[in-house]
Amino acid sequence: MHVRNLPSRSLAIAALAVPLLASATSGSALPRPVAGEMTEPTEPTELGAAIERQPVCVGSTVASAGELGDVLYYRSSSGEHGEVSVGYFAFFSEERPWGNNWLTWTVLPALAVDLVYTHALLFGPGIQRAAYGKGDVEGFRIVYRVSEGGRLTAEHGAADRGDHREVRLERSDLLSVDPARPTVYSRWWSHQLGGRGAGPGELVYHRCYGAGAIRLLPPDVALDFRLDRRAAPARVVPTAALLGQLSASR
Repeated sequence: MHVRNLPSRSLAIAALAVPLLASATSGSALPRPVAGEMTEPTEPTELGAAIERQPVCVGSTVASAGELGDVLYYRSSSGEHGEVSVGYFAFFSEERPWGNNWLTWTVLPALAVDLVYTHALLFGPGIQRAAYGKGDVEGFRIVYRVSEGGRLTAEHGAADRGDHREVRLERSDLLSVDPARPTVYSRWWSHQLGGRGAGPGELVYHRCYGAGAIRLLPPDVALDFRLDRRAAPARVVPTAALLGQLSASR
């Protein structure tokens, strides 16, 4: 009797396990504009246009999992002394411990972290996604001095370290890799962008954003990726302004 029921039980288990496994392993989650929604102003302000022209680069000194998104989203806040704080949101498709790091070299630690943190033992979306939402979003901010002609000059910045604590990035830190373009980078598999001490040629990947690839953060993306509780260094505006009116409608 038990033998006869075995195929049907196996089929039932497979029917349950396959979608769960798929949801656990489908880590690719990058922002996609919602069709038909007005996600950002059609004409940026003069300051907004300057921010979107200002090149900014993102990189890492270690190889890690996850695809870096094509767009660097931002929000900005003007200060009392003519400076502007720009919070940037960099989107990665996933956050996993596989890459050029000791967790991967020793195999078992990376496997344990991946099963629990990312995949929750293959029976759910993982602790990371359940707590913070899909994909991986890293935030950083840069404070610029604004000249009379609208030119932006990076003064200092901030980002998270590998232990999720915020670290101040001096101007020398921002320009150590590329003297012409502020660059933030990670030294950890989990993509936090508060790395310091690297020089030209030390990054294993290095992507620069500029006009057309730096865009005002749409409220629907902020809500969809729960940016009210992620990427803290980039939150330069209140939560209500970050999420817009979409939080109420959803």
